[in-house]
Amino acid sequence: MIPEQPIQQAPRKRHQTGEMMGEAARLDDIATQLMAVQRLWNDPSRELHLTAALEASRNAWHAIQTALAEGMLALPPDVQHNLLILSVYADSKISACESIPSSDTLASLIALTRTLAGSLKEWQVAA
Repeated sequence: MIPEQPIQQAPRKRHQTGEMMGEAARLDDIATQLMAVQRLWNDPSRELHLTAALEASRNAWHAIQTALAEGMLALPPDVQHNLLILSVYADSKISACESIPSSDTLASLIALTRTLAGSLKEWQVAA
């Protein structure tokens, strides 16, 4: 390496619009899973379904956090910041649902998940 040459970093892959639609669809699926658990709250198998739905939700939100941390989302900085805040809030809701399961807490997580999925779809259309 010659001292005068700048160090070049490998370009990072940024999520394109189609990939954001995939995340929106994934969040829609998770919201549907969570709503099914809420609808059948008194079902004997609720705990099993709730655990699976919350794990899927946590994985999706953590994937978003990872993409943000690695600079892989092609979103404006203020949107990225807001998305990070939402993901941390969602993580706290997931933990709350795990520690003290409640239909109300689950409803809050469902609303947050559906809202973000809708926002991602709107962003894709605008992009």
